[in-house]
Amino acid sequence: MKKRKFLVKSIACNVRVMNEDLRKDYIINPSAERELSTLERKVSPQLYGMLIQHLLGFHADMQYEMAVNLVVFAFNHVAHSTGCPGVDNTLDVCYAWIAMEHGILKPGVKNQVYNRKNK
Repeated sequence: MKKRKFLVKSIACNVRVMNEDLRKDYIINPSAERELSTLERKVSPQLYGMLIQHLLGFHADMQYEMAVNLVVFAFNHVAHSTGCPGVDNTLDVCYAWIAMEHGILKPGVKNQVYNRKNK
């Protein structure tokens, strides 16, 4: 598992990060996985895997809701929110990744993303 970079480590002093890998303890809801499988031709294999990984840790019903929202976004570019901050933050990141692959990022944002990647 690649060690994750935490924002708090960049903005706060004297922060230690303890990395754990709990993915094996949380599975993807089969209904959510079936729903997301419709994206296999709409996004790259790498992004598809990332989307699956980002549903882990959420309740099975919420995983399905998130999967439906991601499919709607990928096909229609309509972003839905849930009112749950953690879920909506995750969806927002996933929407941005899909938007990047679909070539619909705004010019200024696109430049920021690509400049950040090149640093």
